[in-house]
Amino acid sequence: MLKFNLNDKGFNLNNAYSCCLLSDAAYLPKELIGHKLIEEWGMTSVSPFANNNARGFVASSEEITVVAFTGSEFDIELWQENIDAQFSPGPFQSEDRVHRGFNLGISDIRDELISKVEKIGNKKSKLIITGHSLGGAIANIFAAHMFHNEIKPHAIYTFGSPRVGCKKFRQLYDYISKGRSFRIVNRHDIVPRTPPRISRFHHVGELHYIDPSGKMHKGISAWNRLLLYLDPKGKTPKAHIKEIIKRLPNAIEDHLLKNYLIKFESLIENK
Repeated sequence: MLKFNLNDKGFNLNNAYSCCLLSDAAYLPKELIGHKLIEEWGMTSVSPFANNNARGFVASSEEITVVAFTGSEFDIELWQENIDAQFSPGPFQSEDRVHRGFNLGISDIRDELISKVEKIGNKKSKLIITGHSLGGAIANIFAAHMFHNEIKPHAIYTFGSPRVGCKKFRQLYDYISKGRSFRIVNRHDIVPRTPPRISRFHHVGELHYIDPSGKMHKGISAWNRLLLYLDPKGKTPKAHIKEIIKRLPNAIEDHLLKNYLIKFESLIENK
């Protein structure tokens, strides 16, 4: 069941879990999405969308309007291609650039989605944007378009999202979305490590990291996250690299949204 606390303007565990459930529902076959959201979760309107690069739904209730994006089937070779990823002009039109492939996921349907949000939402409902994996990156770019068009989302929650844009995009996005955009990373998840930093791509949003013990940390540094990711056996850079390679199967498992849901259920039960 979805449980949103719309009075909380910062990160909220129940809001994050509800967005994780919505991101998971976006993977359902189109004909099942409406039943799940309306019959089980009390939404009043649902409108799925899909093109060659993005899939998901826009849904609304009296309190919220949600735009949820799916990722793609995880393929290590596909994600390796992101190493050679190129930039394209960003939503803020101020020398910001974003991942060209991720941008393709939203460019063809951006106007359609904005129209859906305006049509099925209401003036009192809060706009929530969410997505997993590639869908998380597309969610960030779509949110940037909304901010640029003076439509302010109440919150953006992404799960296992890759790096999405250049330094300028990160600066503009984080400034305009401060306190509203949150990215969750589940312990060994490999996708947030792509594209690599050397390619000049950056993450956006406030980081909330779930460590191997299941605890959540806010804004943890990359180095401390690496120390949590690796156990004390990796005491040299070479040992760290070997440990990462050794743990690659777990890194892929930790990217699966079902494992994010398991962690959230434990966090909520023990809070």
